[in-house]
Amino acid sequence: MKKPYIHSISIKYFIAAILLIVLPICAFFLIARASNLNTSLEQKRTSDLNTLNTFSSNVTTYMESVQAVGSLAASNSSVQDFLLSSIEQANKEGKESYKDMDNRPYLSSYTPVMDSILAISLMDPDFFFIGEQNLELNRLTYFFNATTQREVTESEEEFYWTKTFSIEFLDTGSVYKVFSLLVPSLDDNGNLLGYVVVFVDTTFFNSLLLSYADKIYVIEGSYIIGYKETLPPNTNLFSEMQINYSLLLEDSSVIVQNPDDSLIITTRKFSPLDIQFLLVSSYRDLVDHLSTTYPPLTTFVVYGIVLAVLVAFVISKFQTKHIVLLKNVMNRMKEGNLSIRFHPQTKDEIAELGLTFNSLLDRIQELMEEQKQHQKIKRKMELQMIQEQIKPHFLYNVLEMINSMIRCNMTQEALATVESLASFYRISLSQGSDIISMSQEIQLLENYLSLQKKRYIEFMDYVLAFSPSISKYTIPKLTLQPLIENSIYHGIKEKDTKGTICVSGYIENGQVIIEVYDDGVGISPEKQKEIFQSIASEKSEPENHFGLASVVKRMNIHYNNQVTFRIDSEPGSYTCIILSFPAREYEDE
Repeated sequence: MKKPYIHSISIKYFIAAILLIVLPICAFFLIARASNLNTSLEQKRTSDLNTLNTFSSNVTTYMESVQAVGSLAASNSSVQDFLLSSIEQANKEGKESYKDMDNRPYLSSYTPVMDSILAISLMDPDFFFIGEQNLELNRLTYFFNATTQREVTESEEEFYWTKTFSIEFLDTGSVYKVFSLLVPSLDDNGNLLGYVVVFVDTTFFNSLLLSYADKIYVIEGSYIIGYKETLPPNTNLFSEMQINYSLLLEDSSVIVQNPDDSLIITTRKFSPLDIQFLLVSSYRDLVDHLSTTYPPLTTFVVYGIVLAVLVAFVISKFQTKHIVLLKNVMNRMKEGNLSIRFHPQTKDEIAELGLTFNSLLDRIQELMEEQKQHQKIKRKMELQMIQEQIKPHFLYNVLEMINSMIRCNMTQEALATVESLASFYRISLSQGSDIISMSQEIQLLENYLSLQKKRYIEFMDYVLAFSPSISKYTIPKLTLQPLIENSIYHGIKEKDTKGTICVSGYIENGQVIIEVYDDGVGISPEKQKEIFQSIASEKSEPENHFGLASVVKRMNIHYNNQVTFRIDSEPGSYTCIILSFPAREYEDE
């Protein structure tokens, strides 16, 4: 529902301006006229310099927001652990090992915080990039090295901003001109672990300049790097306006003669980024404006000054009070207090902005908590996955079996067993990838069952019945092996007679269906209930139901909780585990 128009802050300011400023000032300027052009020009220069000071403050505030993001990343314990482990590995294997690492899992959550932050990376204390997989490394190493960044090591500042340079994204080939912020990451003892490097797009100047009606340029050296309108790359302001570079060495205002119209150029140096702000206005417009005014009258001058002071006080006191409150809340948030909230006392746009800010803080807290819980569960599942991969006793038993075959002169059987074992471990390693194709998983499973059958030939047999259509889909590595191990050790091995394991797979309604059947001792209803409680629980209990719970939880992480798990069992007769998950085609990297 649309809010009442009277609550609009623009209307409030418009009415206040009409009543307190516009009418008396218009009356004043209809009567009064500037008596001295130099005074008006000096006022113009002061006003322009104040505008540049305000813009400089806005840029400083924006830089502080970027610095806050960099500080959060530099103080993150996961980032610090990654830096420490990476440097330790480089000390053993050389700094070339950095290229095989990936820092994105630790930094990707910080780039969406601000639109101008294009990327975040990590460097060791010697300015070598660690795990950079997003940006073209040659461009970075050309700009960042121990020689070019000597000022960083000599600087005592907490944050260090570099000059502009270009970065290139590997996936798109896009090139951007950026500033970079270096934030040192220190351990608890104050020792330098490395640097967090934040790449900030120079176009953030353009967005800040949109709110200014004045013609303001951001200059680095002799080139324009910021203007509210689109300019050709590497536009040289000095050649266009014929400005002497010596005039820009300090904060000042000058009049530059031009055949068409002289220009009033006000400059301000911005030391943190080693750039300059230029405000350009027309000298002719100022003169034309003065020529339209009337001679001043002392009474109206005094009235205008007093009224202007009163109006400025009323507006700053009452109209900006809520803006200051909102700013204070944002500053508290920037310091890390995410529990603070803005409590509006009006119904205008400032109140809506404050409520939106509150919603943003609520969402940030929710996302941080969700991410924390997800990472906690993921770490538990990764640890459990390692624990549930083939145990050392399996390899030991197979090697003992091969040894026995050789002693019994069963050379062919021993060779076949070695080949199955080698094939099993070749697929299970899979070049470090946790995701493989169904065809690889089936081959791995067949090798595992073949080895187990040779060991338990007196009481075990198996049948594989997979549809050829499922071979092209993905599955997390070693998903079926824990299920088969459960069927062997908790199913057919506990019965008195020989048992059979049957594993089948097919496609149905865009889902891969896997069924693991054994005619063993079955699972009681009480045991089934415990299994499902273990799967539903966030706690990791590897000693209870280790195979089933770890498989389902790991599958849910990979398939975003779209996995269906069922148990069909009759105690003393059989057990059938049915696993269903989305069919995703496998792409061999």
